[in-house]
Amino acid sequence: MIKFFRRIRHKALTENKFGKYLTYAIGEIILVVIGILIALQVNNWNESRKNSLVKSSYTHSLINDFKKDSVALGSLLSRLEKDSIAFRNFQNRIKLSESKFDTLVKIYRSEFPFFYMGNYGFNNTTLINLVGNNEISYPSDIRDALASLIKNQKDFENINSIFGEKYFDILNENTYYLADDYFFDSGKEVRDITWDNVDKTQFLRDFERLADWKMAYTEVILNFGRQILVNSNELKVQLEKSENK
Repeated sequence: MIKFFRRIRHKALTENKFGKYLTYAIGEIILVVIGILIALQVNNWNESRKNSLVKSSYTHSLINDFKKDSVALGSLLSRLEKDSIAFRNFQNRIKLSESKFDTLVKIYRSEFPFFYMGNYGFNNTTLINLVGNNEISYPSDIRDALASLIKNQKDFENINSIFGEKYFDILNENTYYLADDYFFDSGKEVRDITWDNVDKTQFLRDFERLADWKMAYTEVILNFGRQILVNSNELKVQLEKSENK
């Protein structure tokens, strides 16, 4: 088309028809401008489509990560909720017991919830990458919620680690108090002999310290974990809705 205009323009110029020449020159310019605009529009469309595909990939990855974390975190919270109930029951039993020492020994030997989930981590590689990538367009409320979630996850992991280290330090100090569920079982008679020779006052102090740390760990992690679980599920719903629009 441009070659056609050029031939006509050249002919008009040679025939000294300047007005006609100018008309076709302007037409040629308009065609070039239209071509550029079309090319820019196509390029913008391609970029928009590419960004949309990248965003969709991030969204699907985030949703899958939230689903995995919800299952794992839900399992941990379920276990800790049982421990929390057990501690409240222990306190009531001890207060009502006529023989405090015997009750504490029974709890320690066969009922104490020694469980601790060490080195707990989240499936948040995609989340971390996304929070640091401003090229992926999400509504400000979703982006703020994602940033808040990653902060809460890091706080959870740090607190879990700090409490865990202290808890294990206390456990290691109390290795001479034998529980009834070790892998190596020397028999109840052997364990009874060790308990018959335990310093009662020292054991009461040690039990109180151990139970206090384990109960504190349980309640703090429960509170953090519940909030993270709620936030993750809310974000998952928001992302699913945005993906289905």
